[in-house]
Amino acid sequence: MGTLHPPHPEQLANLQQLCEYAEPYKSETHLDNLFIEAFKEIIIWHRKHNTFFDILLKKNDFKIESVKQIQDLHNFPFIHANFFKLHETLSVERQNIEEHLTSSGTTGQKSQMFFDKWSIQSARRMVRYIYDKNGFNTPDKKVNFLLFAYEPLSNFKVGTTNTNIFLTSFAKKNNLFFALRALDNSHEFDKFGTIEKLQEFEKEGLPVRIHGFPSFMYFTLKLMNEKNITLKLNPESLVMFGGGWKGYANQKIPKEQLYKLINKTLGIPLERIRDSYGSVEHSIPYLECSHHRMHVPIWSRLFIRDLKTFEVLGFEKPGFMHFVTPYITSVPAISVMMGDLGILHPAGCECGAETPFFEIIGRAGLSKNKSCAISAAELLKKQGV
Repeated sequence: MGTLHPPHPEQLANLQQLCEYAEPYKSETHLDNLFIEAFKEIIIWHRKHNTFFDILLKKNDFKIESVKQIQDLHNFPFIHANFFKLHETLSVERQNIEEHLTSSGTTGQKSQMFFDKWSIQSARRMVRYIYDKNGFNTPDKKVNFLLFAYEPLSNFKVGTTNTNIFLTSFAKKNNLFFALRALDNSHEFDKFGTIEKLQEFEKEGLPVRIHGFPSFMYFTLKLMNEKNITLKLNPESLVMFGGGWKGYANQKIPKEQLYKLINKTLGIPLERIRDSYGSVEHSIPYLECSHHRMHVPIWSRLFIRDLKTFEVLGFEKPGFMHFVTPYITSVPAISVMMGDLGILHPAGCECGAETPFFEIIGRAGLSKNKSCAISAAELLKKQGV
């Protein structure tokens, strides 16, 4: 990737230093201080380059001098993720946008998110640091890929597909198969083709990396069990989910049950089956550790807010997830309230990560806030799966 610089590096020097830190789950005072200094820099950046953001802070009577420690970010104005479904607001010139991604597939409201070179490459570098930490960045190892994701169409900008394709860069690609096959201007879930491809991969013996929606994995395994098909994939295979079950919650099974089903049907070790969380509105990568906990990396902070009062809650209490990060320069998405509900747990995990971890417990407003997982569920319904 080479050296990556933010726009006007002299104005964002602390931000560059924070994003270059390659240990994703350290917790030290100097890193908190660096986070605060980087956040002050990005506040000034967006105020200068984005009229909407400047007005937002003025209306909330926000003073940058009030930010002295992490807890002070509780009072920083947040933007709800739904805002990006209705508005486009840039802090860079449009010609400097490298990626334009959306949050949904073929149906539902779409968030429009724009990334300049610094923002998109910084987010990808974070994934690389996390993959390095877990031993998953093996560019010289040949593997087969199965993506439970939409096969790209012309002008197809769904963020989950973009992410899943990017994840294929961490190993040498032998074969790549999309389970959601492109068909004219739509997609079709090729469940039988997916099973056949898994059988081919077993015979080849190479590790298999599976990325995408867990719902499609579940329906594939369910069909395999109905047909008494059991495989033994290479033990160095890897499953990395993303996109969630949000639109098909009525058929969702517990995560532990799904992991055991994968292990039983495909032979992949439990510690190499991971879930992840992310969104185009807040494109920080959150990946499960070997003990299946999603730790908050050093480039972001998570607050849990009360469902009624929006007050910040402590550990072990459910509420709306409010993420804060200084990394993005293209759009003022530095303090975003999600529609997802979660619980934050204190640090203390057998994996050795020093940062807190969270679990997702649900989503508010499913009928109005459709996501890419919902459109995938609608695809399943159409096919009678």
